[in-house]
Amino acid sequence: MSERIIIEFADDEEKNNEEEKKGEDRIIIDLDETKEKVEVDNIEDSYEEKILKSKVNSFPAGNSHLSNSYESILRFPEGIEQGFRKKFSLNLKDEFFNSVLENNRFIILSSKSGNVYLADRFSGRINDKIFFEYESFEKTGLVYQNTIYVNSLKRIFEISDTGFRRKEIYNSGNELFIWSNLNRFKDNILFMEYSSANRKAVLKLIDTKDPAEVTEFNFDVHRFVSDKICIANGGAYVLIDSNILIYDLEKMTGAIHPLDIKTDENSLIFYLNYRIYITSHLNEIYYLDLPSVNYRFKYSGIKNNYINSIGGFEDNIFMGTLDGWKYYKTNGLSVYHFEDEYENKIESIGKNVLIISKKNKIVFCNLNRFQEAESYTISSNENNESIEIVSAIISHNEIFVLTKNGTLEAFTNDKLNIHI
Repeated sequence: MSERIIIEFADDEEKNNEEEKKGEDRIIIDLDETKEKVEVDNIEDSYEEKILKSKVNSFPAGNSHLSNSYESILRFPEGIEQGFRKKFSLNLKDEFFNSVLENNRFIILSSKSGNVYLADRFSGRINDKIFFEYESFEKTGLVYQNTIYVNSLKRIFEISDTGFRRKEIYNSGNELFIWSNLNRFKDNILFMEYSSANRKAVLKLIDTKDPAEVTEFNFDVHRFVSDKICIANGGAYVLIDSNILIYDLEKMTGAIHPLDIKTDENSLIFYLNYRIYITSHLNEIYYLDLPSVNYRFKYSGIKNNYINSIGGFEDNIFMGTLDGWKYYKTNGLSVYHFEDEYENKIESIGKNVLIISKKNKIVFCNLNRFQEAESYTISSNENNESIEIVSAIISHNEIFVLTKNGTLEAFTNDKLNIHI
């Protein structure tokens, strides 16, 4: 005989009319009948299972806007001396110039010597090392729905989410070189090709569903073309000389607009909060409100002696400089600055944690309490080897750090949850 719980809702008047109500205000729960269903409903996927089931998109500089911003639940463990721990460390003994990528299974690293490493994102174990003969990976590819795309100087390769299938989807030929990191709009991969010999450049779009379908926009270059393609509001934005290329990704048409601002090959560009931001050769920050009619950039009021990196989220802008890092509001208001004797570089930005690199030192800064930070020195097994951090990303509750000489380290903020 099954057990039951009966819950009744009735006041005095309702009790007098109990027979008329015929049990309308009663909830009857049969424990035996619901036991199995309750147990099934209470089962939740583990942290790892949730990631494995997800569809991940990964970009250099965090997103297609180049804002170095990462959506993450990562928080800074406040009020203790040391809340982060090193989860694993690998020494790949290879050379890297580009950024860390990720999908639901792997941390993806592509090297100058033509290797693509797929490291298990949970354990750090190398699942696969794919060698592409005669190729050099000096720019960063992307991940779209867990599928990996990497670009060498001449070719783009597609690698399946498991790493088992790989194929060449594009070859630039003999004249032009792939000049930029990859970016994406919908199903299209965008990149810049350039020939310094004849000063010709091309913005190209490849349809991932049909890689043979290539759209291009050709133009001449006098001084420089940026290797950064910023995508925002249905358009692609690229700095060229003292001009800006704006390409409408819906209409597949583009135009080059003159700037009243001098830019150079070190100028940065990103999108934030309905604005395109660029830095001038004098390290001033200008912005363009979107949508725009006349494409006239305005001065933000922000200037530093040197800006090596920049990004942000919502109405917050962070930048790395020669003497520390700075935090501004988008209206130009200075909120906070950290003075340092060493150059600071913004690697990645979360809503709670800012990741800074200083040569071989990685620093985790608490954005809720600026006076709190933790730093770790990335070392090498080789004696007298110069170490330089080239990339660090925030992913879920982990931070993955890569050095130029091939050291990959993972940090997590769960130290308080470890019981010995």
